[in-house]
Amino acid sequence: MTRPISTDLNVLIRTSDWEHLAPTIPATLAERGYDVESIHADLVDLTCEPDNMLVNQYAQIEGRAPAVESLHRIVVNGTSDLALKDATKAVVAALPPNSYWYGTSNEGATEPGVSASCAWQHGGS
Repeated sequence: MTRPISTDLNVLIRTSDWEHLAPTIPATLAERGYDVESIHADLVDLTCEPDNMLVNQYAQIEGRAPAVESLHRIVVNGTSDLALKDATKAVVAALPPNSYWYGTSNEGATEPGVSASCAWQHGGS
């Protein structure tokens, strides 16, 4: 049964690669049974999260810190009858091969945007 779902991923990717890839994702996912209603991507500011697990994994495997890749939060909202695990696999399969990512799919829509995880550092008395 088709229902609203969303996939929320953090992906280490070059911004230019994402800009090239993003327009192709709806058609790619439609072929896999995931009808896209919206895709949002936001850069994640790592100054508040310098010990990011994707950056660490990249450095361990590649032997260097990411130089041109940036962390993006990518949210896909749509409809599908896929199992949530299969919806996540479909989105990941649409990314460049060997992409560094983490995330999941959920029932219903997910609000895009990057949370203010370190907003507490900027205020106070």
